[in-house]
Amino acid sequence: MGHFVSMNGPAAGAHIVRDINTAAEAGAWRWTGQRPELRFRLSFIEGLRFVMDFALPDVTFAQRGPVAISFFINGHLLDKVRYEGGGQKRFEKPVPAAWLRTDADTLVAAEIDKVWIAPADGARLGFILSRAGFIE
Repeated sequence: MGHFVSMNGPAAGAHIVRDINTAAEAGAWRWTGQRPELRFRLSFIEGLRFVMDFALPDVTFAQRGPVAISFFINGHLLDKVRYEGGGQKRFEKPVPAAWLRTDADTLVAAEIDKVWIAPADGARLGFILSRAGFIE
């Protein structure tokens, strides 16, 4: 494990804590549930920004409308962002070093306020996750 993970990478499974599909779709991304959580092992904590690349499919907005996603680092609320439309999204924000750890896993969660109920099978889905982690 390290600072960053792509959902199609060989280390993706080691980073997933909960609420993320175990298999990559189209070899590139994974559906999440309402509150997906990842873990990272950081070698340093100063000057890092958290980044998450994800998508909100347009079809989901017809049923659930705009959504808000809250981003958490080790239980601390980093930000809450409202998304008015679908498409590819990128969240990026500096993280206070005091919230991060080098001696244990750093846990990241992203909670969406409304799930989408898939009409085909009733699955409760949040968003499409491509990659996430910490960058300088």
